[in-house]
Amino acid sequence: MEKMLMHTRLQKKIAQLLKPHNRPAAQQPSSTLNYYWRVFATGLSFATFGAGGVAIALVISPTVKLFERDPEQRHVLAQKTIKYSFRGFVEMMRALGIMTYDVQDVEKLENSYGELIVANHPTLIDVVMLIAFLPQANCVVKQSLWTNPFTRGAVRSAGYILNRGSEQFIEDCVDKLSTDQAGSLVIFPEGTRTEKDELLNKFQRGAANIAVRADVPLRPVLIRCTPSTLTKSEKWYRIPKQPFHMELKVLDSVQISDIMPVTEVHKTENSTRTVRQLNTWLFAFFKNEIELLSKK
Repeated sequence: MEKMLMHTRLQKKIAQLLKPHNRPAAQQPSSTLNYYWRVFATGLSFATFGAGGVAIALVISPTVKLFERDPEQRHVLAQKTIKYSFRGFVEMMRALGIMTYDVQDVEKLENSYGELIVANHPTLIDVVMLIAFLPQANCVVKQSLWTNPFTRGAVRSAGYILNRGSEQFIEDCVDKLSTDQAGSLVIFPEGTRTEKDELLNKFQRGAANIAVRADVPLRPVLIRCTPSTLTKSEKWYRIPKQPFHMELKVLDSVQISDIMPVTEVHKTENSTRTVRQLNTWLFAFFKNEIELLSKK
């Protein structure tokens, strides 16, 4: 009996020794090679992005000026050029194995005109993802992009709006949305990218202020990136161990009057109160929707 037990144990030991050894995925040579490939491909993608901005400024914009006298039409053409450039950038990153993406109800973006596109802001490429699927878009840009040699030509030729952090900035946005050929305006109420491991930053009142004054439909878009990357605290080359996935959920548009009664908003005291209430509502709405999205 004892010999049989020893024989059985010996067989199990031999079987364990002969069993193929599976390394953890992160230690596999192919995974290591894939990681460094994606670091290189990410750098290549952003270099191409910068070169594209220079090309728009030095080649496309001057060409458009030769054939189109109307400044507004020039802005429209530049915006559409940027749209297709951004779509190409997204598809390039997908083809290189850097990322995957899913845009739920994409047709709501593809048919969006004259709306205020309000979105959370987890990553560096959120605006790229949104503009890539909008037919034409206006955009609010910060000072650093307005003066950056790789981006300033493109953002100025498109007539994008410089965020001056003042009353003039709000008026510029309202004016853009009031034109006959108004593309939708993309804005991030957080003002900057969400802090890593946070759900949302505190909302600034700019988006609510524009919505109240322009009286245009709001189109909420939820953005989720897994695993976390390209946040405010992460350099572009600090990539995750696997390709990241961008998920955009495009919701139905809403009117301010559907959210709260709006009367006599032209009066300063009423307008201020309405803006504050709308901003509070937007933050609570996004917080709830993102929590639901994160649980899926």
